[in-house]
Amino acid sequence: MKPENKKIEIYKNLLLNIPGLKQADYIKTVESSVTTAWGVNWSHDYIARDILQNFRDANLKEIDKIEIQTQEDQILVSAKNSFDIRKLFYMGSNKAGDDETIGEYGEGFKAACVSMFKLGINDPISISGDNAIIISVGKAVVDGMRPLIYHYFKINKQNSTIFSVNTYDEKLKKAFKFGMNHFWYEENSLVGPKLYEYNDIAAYKSKSNKEGYIFYRGIMRNKIPHIPIVINIDKKYAAIENKIKADRDRNSFSSKLTQTFFSIYARSGFYWGGMKNNPAIHHILKTSKQIWPKGHQLLSAIGSYSRKLNEDVVIRKMFDNKKYYCESTYNYTSDLTWSEWYDTKTQNFVIRKDNKFKKDGRVKLPSYFSSFGVQSSLSQFVKNRKAAEERIKKTKTAPLTFKQKKAVNLTLDCIKQVAPSFSKIYKNHTEQEGIYELNIKMCESKDLLGQLKDNRAYNDKTIFLNKELFKSSFGRFFSTLAHEMSHVFGEDGQREFSDILTHLLEQAVLKNKVIGQYSKKWKAL
Repeated sequence: MKPENKKIEIYKNLLLNIPGLKQADYIKTVESSVTTAWGVNWSHDYIARDILQNFRDANLKEIDKIEIQTQEDQILVSAKNSFDIRKLFYMGSNKAGDDETIGEYGEGFKAACVSMFKLGINDPISISGDNAIIISVGKAVVDGMRPLIYHYFKINKQNSTIFSVNTYDEKLKKAFKFGMNHFWYEENSLVGPKLYEYNDIAAYKSKSNKEGYIFYRGIMRNKIPHIPIVINIDKKYAAIENKIKADRDRNSFSSKLTQTFFSIYARSGFYWGGMKNNPAIHHILKTSKQIWPKGHQLLSAIGSYSRKLNEDVVIRKMFDNKKYYCESTYNYTSDLTWSEWYDTKTQNFVIRKDNKFKKDGRVKLPSYFSSFGVQSSLSQFVKNRKAAEERIKKTKTAPLTFKQKKAVNLTLDCIKQVAPSFSKIYKNHTEQEGIYELNIKMCESKDLLGQLKDNRAYNDKTIFLNKELFKSSFGRFFSTLAHEMSHVFGEDGQREFSDILTHLLEQAVLKNKVIGQYSKKWKAL
């Protein structure tokens, strides 16, 4: 097929308007099998990116020398190294398996052309050496399907590869101006100084103060809102490859895939290479201060896979524990079992402490900030518990003296008289069939008594009594011992504990004469 001579002259003039072209001889016209019915509807950015990709792949060592001009009515791209433009006609590609190049299926240029035609942008031109192709749209062939038409010309040899299209579309011009920023190279105008690199994973400062960017295997895949960091992963990772193998358009990563990218970055780029005193982590945390309370996928990934960041002096200075606290969650502690985390004592402490932090005006941060050394109510609980355990080891507790045993036995006899069924729960000097072994120790330190009691819930059913209690009234001693014995049913505030204590109080009131009798014996003792 050959177009009208008038049309050929128009195409010649289009070519001769390109700087450096002095000759344009028509060779042939070929109708392709690609039609405008193809379901591609690329944006201006995708069109520019994919056309420029061919220039990038042909000029890997001199990417910064690719020139892009946007005149009033023309977009002109040129680069030194050439490629065989006949490949633009055919589907398929010889780039598959080449880790440096991006294109794999040979569809990009055709898809870009179809998308341009749908936007009303016609007659794109591709030039390499002494060959030129102008692409137009033919007449409808089947059901309104209009094929791409390739017009081949022989021109005076150019020492470059050129793409040109005449258009006033400002969006497309803007897309081409930004276009090379879609590809990874250190001279990329978005990329600032290198911060850290390990295992083909590198981090750079972003030249934008508002956002950063992620690059995967040579192409930008997403922006990083609010954090001015550029992350480049230059090697294949199965966790990503398995999810993008059908993505021929090389779309932006989804939120889930972006999280996978950040996880790889935190695990492979930092974890094994060294987290402590890492300038990239310092930069990420420092520049994201305004979004700490809201949280961020990147911060979450670093916090989740962190190692010894709470020992980093620079990071610790960032988080003033008088200003911040973080949410308490089980995921960020290795010091409690699942049941201990859900224990009433733990939960009540966390609630009370959180309310105190809030009242003090502290800013609440997500739970993973605990990896950066930010205090949480849970971490304070664990700290207190460890301190108590250490003090218990060092603190002198003692078995009961003979006289103290007599006092305890007297009280146990009274409890048996007041509440026989409750008394039988414990084994003691007279009852051997109880469920729990009654173990009572004397504590010489009044200040430590509460901590000893708290620790007991995690170790055994030991009851600690301060030696000064033995000098108090019988009523005081009776109520204290009954209270401590009742903890087998639960902790302070739990329904079961409150119920049994109420029962004992009721029985003591009903049998007040018994209490009076034992009170006299107590005084005598």
